[in-house]
Amino acid sequence: MPRRHISKIRSKSAFQRRPGQREPRSITLIVCEGETEQEYFEAARIHYHLTTAQVVIADNSKGSAPISVVECAEERAAEQGGYDTIFCVFDRDGHESFDRARAKIRGLASRSRNRLNVHEAISVPCFELWVLLHFERSDRPFQKCADVVARIRKEHLDGYAKANEEIAKQLLSRVETALANAHWLEGRTGIEEENPSTSVNVVVQHLKDIGSRPSV
Repeated sequence: MPRRHISKIRSKSAFQRRPGQREPRSITLIVCEGETEQEYFEAARIHYHLTTAQVVIADNSKGSAPISVVECAEERAAEQGGYDTIFCVFDRDGHESFDRARAKIRGLASRSRNRLNVHEAISVPCFELWVLLHFERSDRPFQKCADVVARIRKEHLDGYAKANEEIAKQLLSRVETALANAHWLEGRTGIEEENPSTSVNVVVQHLKDIGSRPSV
């Protein structure tokens, strides 16, 4: 499916309403580490009845390393057009550039000129922790992503596979459970970097909130 090519954060003047005009819709950009996450957020976009004019799941041409995800987001933000919110979705999972990517996001969000409304959505050890939360509350640590996948297959979804469109759609039928379990986990650990932890729920809640806004 072709993705929409995007843009820098829009200026405040772009949102000034002229007489007789509708309020402009906001545009969210999501840049992911891999295809599994892309399939999930594409399914979430459809689940919440959002258009590609509201939510863009970017094709990441920079690579799967966390720093590459952030660099892709920064590059897209500089293109003509505009994004109002940007999320960078990546895992801890042994990546060397994990901490550098987080630091770069903080820098982009706090710089004095051309500040970006960019946020991290990280998972420790990996995105499959968010998948697991669709089925159960778990605060047990996992040494590696393969351990999380093994638990999903053994206890909940024996046919689980990465980058699978149908499985992504299936998971969305349980997304409210995942949101509740992520909130529970956050209260248990209290530390984003602790194993296990995830902030993917922030992106999903953002999409849910956009989908619940009344049409104008």
